[in-house]
Amino acid sequence: MHRRILWTFLVSFLLLTLIQCNNSTYSLTNTIKVHLNDPFKSTIVPSQSFDIDGKKDNVVEGENGTVVVCPKGCFKNSKGEIVENNIKIELSEALTLEEMLLSNLTTISNGKPLETDGMIYFNATANGEQLTINKDNPIHIEIPTTEKKPGMMAYKGIRDENGNMNWTGPKELDKFLVSVDLDLLDFLPQGFQTEVNQGMPFKKYKTATQDLTDSLYYSLSVSNGTELTQGFSSTNYNEPYYNKNKNVVNGKYTKESYEVSKKDTSGYESSTNDSYCGIDPAIIKVIKSKKYQNTLIATREFEARLKIIFKTCNNAVLEVYINNLDKDLYEIDNMAVEILSHETIGTQYRQDFLNFALQGLTNVRDANKYSSLLKGYYEDRLSKVKAELENSKEKVLESLNKKNEEAEKVADKYKKLLWKREKYRMETYGFDWTETGWINVDNGTIPKDWGPQPLEIKVENGKQFDRVYTYVVYTSIKSLYRLNTSDNVEFYVGNDEEKQMLMPKKKLAVGIAIGYKGENVSFAIKEFETGSEPKFNLKLSSSSLDKVKEAIRPYEKYSKENRISKDLEFMAIFYKEEQRQKELQKESEFIMGLWRIAYPCCGKVDSVKYEAK
Repeated sequence: MHRRILWTFLVSFLLLTLIQCNNSTYSLTNTIKVHLNDPFKSTIVPSQSFDIDGKKDNVVEGENGTVVVCPKGCFKNSKGEIVENNIKIELSEALTLEEMLLSNLTTISNGKPLETDGMIYFNATANGEQLTINKDNPIHIEIPTTEKKPGMMAYKGIRDENGNMNWTGPKELDKFLVSVDLDLLDFLPQGFQTEVNQGMPFKKYKTATQDLTDSLYYSLSVSNGTELTQGFSSTNYNEPYYNKNKNVVNGKYTKESYEVSKKDTSGYESSTNDSYCGIDPAIIKVIKSKKYQNTLIATREFEARLKIIFKTCNNAVLEVYINNLDKDLYEIDNMAVEILSHETIGTQYRQDFLNFALQGLTNVRDANKYSSLLKGYYEDRLSKVKAELENSKEKVLESLNKKNEEAEKVADKYKKLLWKREKYRMETYGFDWTETGWINVDNGTIPKDWGPQPLEIKVENGKQFDRVYTYVVYTSIKSLYRLNTSDNVEFYVGNDEEKQMLMPKKKLAVGIAIGYKGENVSFAIKEFETGSEPKFNLKLSSSSLDKVKEAIRPYEKYSKENRISKDLEFMAIFYKEEQRQKELQKESEFIMGLWRIAYPCCGKVDSVKYEAK
């Protein structure tokens, strides 16, 4: 957006401000942008059209940087009534010499030449009816300029049928800053809104609302999102004997022994409250409130300074503006320069605030009155806002912890089932096994026709499914084992380095694969001889839950820990938990991305701390 000087020179061929609302007859001649026979009709600057809601505060921004703030109730109809329905705005900008020449916008006032710094045309209608501007609630216009020139005034323009302009009624430009509705100001770090938009959809939001964006920003004061993924339980378990995470402590498997693979939690950044990491969003929440509506905080000039303040990452710079609302803006700019002269990161932005100070801007009307009303408010409100944000964070974490604990309880139940499944098979084999310290089966009654053997099953169309589970049923000993996978295609016993397990030799077994795509189920089954077919393929075919139940019925008479149906119950719960964790992981990464924008200086060299006085 162009640099704007609030008190810039404004030449406007705009009659709307001339019409008095108490007139019974309206002379609208001078609202005409160009007459029918105007010789410059084809080259005059084009009009831009905007539709606004009369019941709201609106900001219209032209293509070349002109900003028109239209407060609610600023337009009246021919009856003198406030217009609250849809309003059409017409705006033309002539800000360059070429545009002025092609439009024949000569700068003459009653025969005397004027020095111009920009011209615009502005008009407002509703349902085709000409509107007037409410003199008690006027619009506010900002025209972009690269340099503020002393002595500039605003003129009303009248264009005749031959395209000649006459500028009359010079008006001094306001010396006070003009506050605008705080909701119309952008108090977010550069790039934050774009990052939020790119992160949609998010939870129940399909698109980013202003409330959502603000809420996400303020929450970064107390969290960077990593808490969302803390306390997760694994969703991938199997019999501990073959797992690489296997560990025995005091004669028992550790909890991690059942995990097929551990979650990688490395690489996360930690949240920080360091003053020089970035501007605390809680401070922005405090000042973007109605309490500050009539102060310099609610001005375009402060908005421009805030963009640079975000880059300094220095809360002291921001607070020097908040704590000196009674001073002229240029005075506070100089105070910011002093702060930035004493620290490292912000030194490169010192010149920006020097340039701000040179603008010599003052303050809003009645600044002292509003400043005195706000004394002591900031510190008190900031502590309350921080407490509110912390409380909201704790409520979220409390809910997440509850769900994590529920998932952990299910995991513990499944680990007990896996232990019974493993124990049953080992006891059935009857071999010496003393690894856990409390199982010692010595030379059982069944001959040792077992041993370590490889087994891999490829599910050819496994990629087509959301989840696939593949089992081997050792029918000779009524034992079940669920094969491991990382891709829903290649399944194996043991682990990814040693794809083998203890199993009966030369005995009939059954390979079973069950795939799910949403609510639809597919099935595949194959009988084979252990050892003779260490590798074979299965292809899932569309089926139904009833057909799957019928197919596995012969193996449902086994002990509970060796039933496929029981294992699938746990798999369904773990799949749901996995989806929950994926959503939270995605949410955590999204918030971390926002956090990096809000705290751009984290990891940079620490600044020399300087407290604003």
